[in-house]
Amino acid sequence: MKRVTKLDRETLKFYARMAAESFVNDPVHCYATKNVERRKKFVYHFLLERLTSSNNCDVFYVDDENRALCVWRDAHNEYTVIDFLKCPNWIFLCYYIDSTFKTLMAYRYLDSKVFEKKTKIISPVFVDPKHQGKGIAKEMINKGIEEFTAQGYKIGLETQNPDNVPFYEKLGFRTIKEEFYEREKIYNYYMIYAPEV
Repeated sequence: MKRVTKLDRETLKFYARMAAESFVNDPVHCYATKNVERRKKFVYHFLLERLTSSNNCDVFYVDDENRALCVWRDAHNEYTVIDFLKCPNWIFLCYYIDSTFKTLMAYRYLDSKVFEKKTKIISPVFVDPKHQGKGIAKEMINKGIEEFTAQGYKIGLETQNPDNVPFYEKLGFRTIKEEFYEREKIYNYYMIYAPEV
């Protein structure tokens, strides 16, 4: 596994394709885009936008065999419209305007102020579906925890998937805030790394 702060355009596309497969059943994307094939295409463009915004700003952990990616960012680093427009792919999101609007509306509830200053959050982490269940995400997350806690950071994350909560709890995270958005029927869990001593 290696740590990088910059990925070239083709590598970003490669990981966006992987993310589209990994997040196809994510609650937010299922809410925003009902058709599975359209959802995969939308998630590709949406995650390419997200990863491009991260590029040169956040920290990437890349699996040596290109099976996974883990992005770490400062919890209070809010992306701007300028960051959004840096990705030439943004025009494609106009084609998926309904999905884009619904996704952004679902994410509008997220509140980075839940986390203390000097907190790194995992945003996002995903593994090629063919390689899930092999401990790859766990290894990448633990590596980031080790590195960033040594630098004095607290560690946090947000997940909208209730199925992910037990996985993160096994890694030492605990939920500090839980929300349910009635209209979208989506949960949001804010979690911090706080292993029992």
